[in-house]
Amino acid sequence: MESYRALITSATPPSDVMADTEGMHLEISGPGEPEIICSLPVSCPADNRELIRRHIEIPADLIGMLDAAARRDAERRREIEQLRRELEAKGGRPAKDYSAECAMKCAEPSFMRFLIERHDLAQPATEKTTATRVRSVLAIASRSALNIDPAAAAHWREMVREFEAWRRRV
Repeated sequence: MESYRALITSATPPSDVMADTEGMHLEISGPGEPEIICSLPVSCPADNRELIRRHIEIPADLIGMLDAAARRDAERRREIEQLRRELEAKGGRPAKDYSAECAMKCAEPSFMRFLIERHDLAQPATEKTTATRVRSVLAIASRSALNIDPAAAAHWREMVREFEAWRRRV
């Protein structure tokens, strides 16, 4: 997508469209005299001429629509996550299976490095020692508490946010 975006933004749009008995001609402004970059014969169908004439405008519009859709999707995902957290805070079931998420994080080398740097995890770190350290930091006996105890779930979410912020900086 980024290569398409770069191509569209770097292309020179037509500055003028001329027509004569031979057909339609697209012209761009350059450092010197205007230059014809494309000539279409009279026999070229009208829809094709229009598509070629708008060869920069159409993909730019489509990229803009994709960007807008991605922003709306991100907003909706944030809203859904917020609603899940509110439901969870009111005693509803957890928004996620935090126990499973924790197990997966404990197997990630980057999460282990985070715990070594930020939460005094002893080296060499293993999946088992990482899980033990997480339980100790969160003051829980079992990862299953993350799906039962709202306070433990909140502490876990905070640890994950801290990890994500740490990872962006590293």
